[in-house]
Amino acid sequence: MTCLDAQTKIIAYIEGGMDKDTRIDFLKHIRSCDDCREELDIYYNMIEGMRQMDSNMPISRDFSAELNMRIDKELRQSRKKKEFFRYSIVIIIFGVLGFAIIGYINFLNILYSDEQNKIKEAQGEYYYSDYFDDVLFEPENRLLNININVDTTEEKSFYAKVREYNAVSNLH
Repeated sequence: MTCLDAQTKIIAYIEGGMDKDTRIDFLKHIRSCDDCREELDIYYNMIEGMRQMDSNMPISRDFSAELNMRIDKELRQSRKKKEFFRYSIVIIIFGVLGFAIIGYINFLNILYSDEQNKIKEAQGEYYYSDYFDDVLFEPENRLLNININVDTTEEKSFYAKVREYNAVSNLH
């Protein structure tokens, strides 16, 4: 925004008749240009002073401080809205990326499962039949018998073992 543009919009700003985008551009220019800032200060003091006199209100002593507070407040609100918009976009992007990554991982798991099923089909049921046919493919027809030999006799004493050894040695 040029100085001429800013100076033509001073009255509209003071009266509140400016759209949001134009007002933000105007305020940024006012912050950077001392001449336009001084012009705004003069008009604001004059118009606000007359407005307070017309409404029989006590006249403010520091119009410049009021103007600075108004400008700061409007610029802060603008920054907050922009930051909120930026943060919202960042959160949406991360959400979409997270969703895409989770979807991709699930897709890979499905592909892996299908591949494993195809490998099992290709191997067929006779792949292990040489070794485990009875147990793997017909488990209900085969009962497993496990025999565990447990010696229930008492352990022999040392002297009994020596006597046995001597007896066997004498036979030879």
